[in-house]
Amino acid sequence: MLHGDARLSRAAGDAIDGDLPIFHSLVSLWEIAIKLSGKRFDFHVRSDWNTCYPEALERVNVPLLVPGINDCRFVQDLPKHHADPFDRMLVSQATNRQLGIISADPALDAYGIRRIW
Repeated sequence: MLHGDARLSRAAGDAIDGDLPIFHSLVSLWEIAIKLSGKRFDFHVRSDWNTCYPEALERVNVPLLVPGINDCRFVQDLPKHHADPFDRMLVSQATNRQLGIISADPALDAYGIRRIW
């Protein structure tokens, strides 16, 4: 979203630019840190991502969604449709707040949440 990445689908771009409120999960920023520490990131990330991303999200009025205790607890009971801990927390956050998720990962569909891609 912030990079104008060509891999972003039209439906995802329309959802981002649409009338519904959108949020950005802190979990995604945590995942950036983990992936960068292992050099497994598949697009360029500025070295000051920890300040430029939050500033950019604030500029476009996208609130940061912080995982809560209930989100952590909900992960415990999620079926093991998906092994990625970041995606499982995103599912938990979306479920607990009745939100959808913008993701290319069809494995998330098994959780019964609205996935846009």
